[in-house]
Amino acid sequence: MGIQIDYYRVLQVHEDADQEIISAAYKCLSKLYHPDINKTKSAAQRMTDINVAYAVIGDERRRKEYHREWLRQKKGKTESIANLQKNRENKKLETAASYLDAYFRDMVNADWSDAYQRLTGVDQENIPAEDFIKWKNAVSQVYKLGNYQLHYLYRYESCEYGGRVYPEILQFAVTLTEYNRMTEQMNQEQTEKYIALEPGGWKICLGYTDLKPSIMRFICLAETLPKVNKDEICRRAIISIDPLTGLLSRNGFLDEAEKEIRRSRRYGNPLTVAVMTVRPSKELLEAFEDNLTDACVSYVSGKLSAKLRKTDIIGRCEDAAFAILLTETDQLAAQFAMQKLMDEFVEDDDLSCNIFWGCTPIEDNDAETAIAKGMAAAMLQESRKDQILIEEEKTDRDVAKLGKYGLYDILRFNRKWKNHF
Repeated sequence: MGIQIDYYRVLQVHEDADQEIISAAYKCLSKLYHPDINKTKSAAQRMTDINVAYAVIGDERRRKEYHREWLRQKKGKTESIANLQKNRENKKLETAASYLDAYFRDMVNADWSDAYQRLTGVDQENIPAEDFIKWKNAVSQVYKLGNYQLHYLYRYESCEYGGRVYPEILQFAVTLTEYNRMTEQMNQEQTEKYIALEPGGWKICLGYTDLKPSIMRFICLAETLPKVNKDEICRRAIISIDPLTGLLSRNGFLDEAEKEIRRSRRYGNPLTVAVMTVRPSKELLEAFEDNLTDACVSYVSGKLSAKLRKTDIIGRCEDAAFAILLTETDQLAAQFAMQKLMDEFVEDDDLSCNIFWGCTPIEDNDAETAIAKGMAAAMLQESRKDQILIEEEKTDRDVAKLGKYGLYDILRFNRKWKNHF
């Protein structure tokens, strides 16, 4: 059944009142509105309503049926009111967030005049438009806003700002991603922004009463920035890459190594530099007139890029030498890794060159010294192998030959690629 009249309201009792309270209320109201006592025109109708109400909730059984329906309708009405209020609040919040988002879009697009028009009346009274624009221009010389995210935090009612009381002020958390021109790094910052409800709509609370000190500060910071030279940037980019292999050049390797050294200092991770020298084999040089060093270097660079970790840094430090920065690796682990790499080179039938290597840890944050020590170790390994080959050739010459050529000569003849059958 649908309830048209609230009988509890008619008898002026609480919905949880005992039957005795309801009976007492009925008797009291009857004395006030009975037609024999009250001669006003509305008394008769009022008494009729009181009798109907008491006939229902004055009876315990009928009251239970009525009360169930009364609770159902009350819950639905309460939920409707709550949903209506919630929808109204959500719409208001969306409007405020949209306005704040437009303000930050102006910041990204450097539309300072539009951003100024979004400020509260108090802010526009305290800060002239020319000061605001000058301030934003000075800030943009040091910081460049890249991205932002808005998150609603809190709602304040009857809140004072700048000497005025606003009916509502909303607080938002803002996550900013900005480029710092001084450090040349992208940073993520957390801040808060407030937006106030004025008669004409939402407006942004700037939070400053005088921008001149801040303007001077950012102008001074901007003057300390290095002047951007596009030609110098292009030149540095070109010389950091080796044109033959596509790997880092010596300059590029040292720049990247410096960054890794700074990171290593922060986290205490070991760094080791390995140096590899590449020499075409004697047989290859004797078979071809051209210098095949570049061909060997190019081939080895491709193998290194495929075999080493992505976190390792590879560069061509000399015409026929590579420097490898093994990150988070001590000298013993680096030697093991390099020996494993050398074993794979030995098994490569397409490789016709000799490779020598040496490892040394980075000490005193000096990558140049580490490269020099690694190069010295590789050259020592090469000289030892040359000495062994000289002794082997001398031994072969001392062996008596039965014919014109000995076994060593036949093997060398084959390695010269002159034996086609």
